[in-house]
Amino acid sequence: MNQQEYPYAVDCAWIASDGQGFVGVFITAGEGSVPAQALRGDFFPVEEVEARVLRLSIRPGQAVTNLCDAPDPGSYIALAQRGVFVYDWTDFTSIEGPLNAYELVARPLLPITCADLPNDLREVAQAVRFADVRFADSSLVAVK
Repeated sequence: MNQQEYPYAVDCAWIASDGQGFVGVFITAGEGSVPAQALRGDFFPVEEVEARVLRLSIRPGQAVTNLCDAPDPGSYIALAQRGVFVYDWTDFTSIEGPLNAYELVARPLLPITCADLPNDLREVAQAVRFADVRFADSSLVAVK
């Protein structure tokens, strides 16, 4: 199967689902790990994920919890208003060294599932599935 090139030095997002079918968007910061399934050649370019998610409607009654101290969390909030959990590649370190994980930065009050996505996004989110993860309970997601 054809693969897209990894978008080196491009701060873009990819999409996935958890074991319950909820949707998460992961922002790479230009260097975060991206699962091979997210880069399948038969999917639209990974660089388009964020723009496509932002075309979704803001859900009525949607509230967002901002979990980061970024100077301008606007992009995280805009994504979470569409009902997705938002993770960013912070590559912070611990005493043991780099954790190489995505950190939860924004949480929607009313999360969406794959069934709520248009077909193009749904296909990718279902293909990139973290069966043993619950985004609602996971402040970190490691990607290999």
